[in-house]
Amino acid sequence: MPTIHTIERKPRAASAGPSPLLIMLHGYGSNEHDLFDLGDYLDPRLHIVSARGVLNLGFGFAWYHLGGTPGNLLPDPASRAQARTLLAKFVANLPGRLGTDPQRTYLLGFSQGAIMSLALAALTPSLFAGIIPLSGYLDPETLDGPLPAGIADLPILQLHGTQDEVIPVAAARQTRDLLAPVARQLTYQEYPVGHTISMDGLQFIQRWLAERLVS
Repeated sequence: MPTIHTIERKPRAASAGPSPLLIMLHGYGSNEHDLFDLGDYLDPRLHIVSARGVLNLGFGFAWYHLGGTPGNLLPDPASRAQARTLLAKFVANLPGRLGTDPQRTYLLGFSQGAIMSLALAALTPSLFAGIIPLSGYLDPETLDGPLPAGIADLPILQLHGTQDEVIPVAAARQTRDLLAPVARQLTYQEYPVGHTISMDGLQFIQRWLAERLVS
């Protein structure tokens, strides 16, 4: 089983107890440094870990292979399932290794990282205090059955650009509509941007996390 390489930033401010943990998952063809600097803008109590995709593409890294043709790229089910299993174990073990609060693990993913974040939440929602999928979607093919009951109370902040040319906003809206009847703490926002994180979106993430770290 591959090893997940990470970079981390320890909390810049103390918490009353063990620190909350924020795990970052980058998109296809990127690396662990891509999202890492977002930590400069987020709550200083967070212990931040940014993970590198397990597949080396030569020009970057990925969590799973893509097939098909340009404009119609399709996920490889086998490598995606392997990545989901590997990440679930990684997330479960990380608080014990770092000494962070296992009840306050948050997951932020962009693009393919967002797809993995949603797939992980659909597999084991109990691992997380909240997830932040950015510019991604939940592929129903990753579900082993109905959405688990635990997702009902899982805080989810889903953001997407209406001008996204990589993952059309229609895919995000389908995910919203799939989650909404079950996920009572789903927050969905759209912004007039492409396949990126807008400043307005980043500010929303700041507020959303800060509200949950009050205690």
